[in-house]
Amino acid sequence: MSYAHAAAAYQRNAVLTASPEKIVKMLYDGAIKNLERCRESLGNPATARTPETSASLGKAIGIVGELRASLDMAVGGKIAEDLDRLYEFSIDQITQSNSTRTAIGVTNALKVIRTLKEGWDVAIPG
Repeated sequence: MSYAHAAAAYQRNAVLTASPEKIVKMLYDGAIKNLERCRESLGNPATARTPETSASLGKAIGIVGELRASLDMAVGGKIAEDLDRLYEFSIDQITQSNSTRTAIGVTNALKVIRTLKEGWDVAIPG
């Protein structure tokens, strides 16, 4: 078994056995990783329009969309509504960066997602 295959199997197992709280943390980490990659790529004219940049933008939108879709509005009440608006804002900002191929929107979304991740880390340590 190759290293890449073993690493993929380990990662898949980590997701399959993770608690819902841990999965949310993993989603935040994935969004942040892809947004950082986007910000760097969009800041360089040589990489702003590459397929890799497009893929990272798409992954970031997908992850934030998954976080948004996982909200339980009936149980979460005002907090879920506020999170929904923040996720919607973030998706809009990433989409604008995708259209303009500038890092401004990605930077704005990254600030929101990082802040939410920090709050999550305090509420759910470990």
